[in-house]
Amino acid sequence: MDEATATKLIETLATGIDPLTGEAFDPDNPCQHPEVVRALCLAVRALDERRLRLERQKALPANVGKPWSNEEDALLVEGFHAGRKLGELAIQHQRTAAGIQARLEKLGLVEPSTQAARWGSRMDRSGERA
Repeated sequence: MDEATATKLIETLATGIDPLTGEAFDPDNPCQHPEVVRALCLAVRALDERRLRLERQKALPANVGKPWSNEEDALLVEGFHAGRKLGELAIQHQRTAAGIQARLEKLGLVEPSTQAARWGSRMDRSGERA
């Protein structure tokens, strides 16, 4: 069973409906007990939060959170010295603009306070000026 189906089933239980028959539960059914209803609602919320977290992760570049190799560092330094924009470097390395900025800082190529002067005072997620 996939999580979307499980979520729908649990939501139906939480509303007091038998998901198999579509009929309302009797008042003495354990699924009608307030503590059980709360637990079912918490389970639905947890599954929804998991789904949203996975969707956000899928939207991120492939290398987000992965360690940097020496080779990738060298390519980043080369691109930086060649004058590539932050957004271009982010795309090339499949990382976020913030990840590129942080790595450049760690490598000593930029100071945190020089971000506004070097890259623009406001950037969108791709590293372009907003």
